[in-house]
Formats: sequence, structure tokens, C-alpha cells
Amino acid sequence: MRSSRKTNLPQTIRYASVLAKIGAQRSNLLSDTKLKTLADSKTLPDFAGQLRDTPYQEQIAKIPPPFTGHKLERAFNENLIETCQKIIKYSPKVAKEYLSLYLLRFEVENIKMLIKLTSTNASPEQKLARLYPFVGRYIEKPALLEDAAKSVDLTHLVEVFKKTVYWQPLNMGLASYNESGSTKGLDVFVDVFFYEHLYEAFERLPKKEKSSALFYAGPENDGFVLLTLLRGKNFNYDPNWLRIAVPNNYLRLTKQQVDAILSAIDFDAAYKIVQETEYAKYFVKEDTIEDTLTKAEKALRKTTIDHAYANKISIAFNIGMPLAYLTRKETEVYNLRALALGIDGGMVPDVIRAQLFG
Repeated sequence: MRSSRKTNLPQTIRYASVLAKIGAQRSNLLSDTKLKTLADSKTLPDFAGQLRDTPYQEQIAKIPPPFTGHKLERAFNENLIETCQKIIKYSPKVAKEYLSLYLLRFEVENIKMLIKLTSTNASPEQKLARLYPFVGRYIEKPALLEDAAKSVDLTHLVEVFKKTVYWQPLNMGLASYNESGSTKGLDVFVDVFFYEHLYEAFERLPKKEKSSALFYAGPENDGFVLLTLLRGKNFNYDPNWLRIAVPNNYLRLTKQQVDAILSAIDFDAAYKIVQETEYAKYFVKEDTIEDTLTKAEKALRKTTIDHAYANKISIAFNIGMPLAYLTRKETEVYNLRALALGIDGGMVPDVIRAQLFG
């Protein structure tokens, strides 16, 4: 008993600060009843008004009129970024790198946004207005994003990132763009960059932390691999191109399984191999291939969310505690975005509610 107490004490102390921060923040999460009631909002001002006295009011108050779904979406994401920064700040050093993946997503999103807007000849002002607040994961200074926003074409844009870790994936994507005229390659290689860093951050976790993080990392990383490969097979993409369009490391897949999918002659052959993996239950055949993949994507996400809601974060002194909370917060922001865009698009309440996770 005495030895066990000494072993557990450091872990308890390391996570005490973030546990207290989560305890304070968790009470601010919106209830399922509240979210479903928000779907009945007739207008976006009505919807925004019902979010008074919530953590989102500060960002909503800064929105210049008129309200739009996209303006509210940005406000919700800004709140999520601030929340992630707070949780990371109070987390122990052993967990910070992995938790920082939540911020890396937004840095990657900024780069993908710059790619999209530069390819459509948007002005620097339009680009800057669409970027999310500076999160500083691998881009050290906001000025670099400002320089990137001034790029007149994709070649110049990629050149701006030459001294950053994004140079290699962007340069590979640029070569693909010069051959095909499509920006898809640029997006794909930036996505692969993210998942490679997810795997590396997971591998650097201590063994005891890995067991908790696996519930989150596995479906996200391996789900991306399977969905990308199956979509590629559906569109008859070249296997050699598909090989570089997915990360080289997996958590609950084997290299042999991935190689077999890559070598499959068509979608049906690839699908049969997926049915032999641990993820078979998520890939249930629907009327169309895209319906099958869309539902699989949602099912993979839902299993992570369900795990987060089942996790007793008040007693878990490991990385599972902040991961559960951030997953709940991320899900809440996803639901609020769906509500805002649905109301803005004139969708009926029941249709909007059907899109919510929870």
C-alpha cells in the first residue's frame, strides 16, 4: 500500500492543476437539451441571443453585423482555440506535446485556407480575414502568415514557408499542382504532415499515457488512412500516388493490411480487406460508396465522442482526462457550427438536430 501510494503521487500532482481547470470549465459546457432547443431558433440573431451568459458571448459580441453562419462558426472556433490553450498551459509537460495537436489542427487549417484563397486570387485582406488567430505551433511568428497572405500565386506561397517544417509537404504538393492543376495534392500532403506528427506525439508518450490516448489517436489516424484509401480506390487513383497520400504509421492497422488495400484492384476488393481489420464494424455498406464512407467517418468520430463522455474525468489522473474534456468541447463547437449554418441555410429544426453529435 505504501509503495503504491508513492508511485501514484507524482502522477496525481502533475495533473492536479489541469484537473482543477477542467473542473471549472466543465460546468460551462452546454447541455444536450440546450443544444436541441437552439435548433428551434428562427433567426441567427435569435440563436446568438440565446448564447448570452455562455463562454461564447465574448467572441459573439465582436461580430460585426449582420450575423452569418460563417461569422458565428469563426467565433465558436476562436473560443475553442482559447480553451485548448488554457488546458495545455495547465497540463503537465508529459502531455503538452500531444494535447498541442488540437492547436496544430488550426495551424494546418490556416495553411490550407491560404492555399485555397491564393488559388482563387483572393486579396491579402480577404485571406487575413479568414485566418484563425495565431496559435504558434510550428510557425513562430504571425508575420509569416501575413507574408503568406500577400502571395500572388501558389509558387510564391510555398516559398514563404521555405524555412519552416511545412516546406517539404508544401513543395511536394506544389509539384503535384504543377502537373495536374489541382490544389488537392497540396491539401493532402499538409494533412499527411498532421497525421505524421500525431503518430510521433503519441509514440513519445509514456506507456501508461499511451493506453489512454489510444482511444483518441487510433480512430483518428487509422480512420484517415482507411477513408483516404477507399475514396482513392473509388476514384481509381494511381496506387503509387495513394501510397504517399497517407501517413506511413498506424496504430491498430498493420503495414500488411495497408499494403493489401493499396494493391487491391478496385473499391470492392479494398473494402473486403477493410472488413478484416479492427475497424470493420464502422464500414457498413450503404446504397452508394460515398454514403458508406460518410457514415463510416461519422461512426469513427462517434466512437471517440462516446468514449469521452464515458470517461470519468474527475478521477482519471492521466492524459485521458484533458483528452476527454477537449473532445467534449470540440464536439460542442461542432454542434454549434452545425446549428448556425443550418439556421442560416433555412433548414428545419428536426433536420438540424439530426446532424448533432452527442
